[in-house]
Amino acid sequence: MMIETKKLEIIYYDQPLQIEYFLRRGQKETVLYLHGLGCSKSDFLGATEIESLQAHTLVAFDFPGHGNSSYSKKLDMDDLVEITNLFAEKLNLHDIVLIGHSMGGLVALLFSEKYARKVKAFINVEGNLKDEDCFFSRQVTAVDFDTFLHVTFRNFKFKLQISKNPGFKKCAETLGKYQPQKAMYDYSPSLVRYSDSGTLIEKFTSLRIPKYFIHGSENRGLSYIPELIQKGLTVSEISNSNHFPQYDNPKEFHTMISNFLEKCKRFVDIN
Repeated sequence: MMIETKKLEIIYYDQPLQIEYFLRRGQKETVLYLHGLGCSKSDFLGATEIESLQAHTLVAFDFPGHGNSSYSKKLDMDDLVEITNLFAEKLNLHDIVLIGHSMGGLVALLFSEKYARKVKAFINVEGNLKDEDCFFSRQVTAVDFDTFLHVTFRNFKFKLQISKNPGFKKCAETLGKYQPQKAMYDYSPSLVRYSDSGTLIEKFTSLRIPKYFIHGSENRGLSYIPELIQKGLTVSEISNSNHFPQYDNPKEFHTMISNFLEKCKRFVDIN
């Protein structure tokens, strides 16, 4: 099946945004991937090569200021929710299975709450749920933009570059290729504010759709995992993986997604 990489224009508060995305058509459910801070749609490109996902429509787009999407006006998490909705409307996407990674997990959660009728299921891949999830974004909010640009960002990218972890190295490559610093700086305050609010676990567990939390084995110490399990959520750990399981252990990552999609189908058929 052919993978299309295109751009579409979204008008948001009278500002035109050129949003780049890829779309691989299929006969089964539409899976929409939302990427993390400083990342891009390419983080989900590997899914298009997975046999068990060949029948699904797979979509991912670059948030404004990331990848090849344009950026002008300052935006925050609530804006990204609305832009995601406008993007879905432009492509006429319905009954969406959302996959949100890191910051994209927060956007997906807020989207699932506000636009519940459009979302069929939600896979949260280490999406922001508590204050402990703001390791880098909290550093961003502590400095002015010049310091962020010339010190904080450079140090962060260097640490990722010298890491032996495949996902961290790929993130460093993305940061160098697309230069998303301004958007990262603008997004971080609201990302931290939501993560510090103490409301996200309840929002997540209260969603009335099939939901799933995935984390890397190196992050099994996340304090809220026992709470998610206690509240009845399905939580899975990907072996030999950190924050980017799609790169650290892609086979296991995509198998878990495929298995969840099959369970969602059975859930819908029963109900």
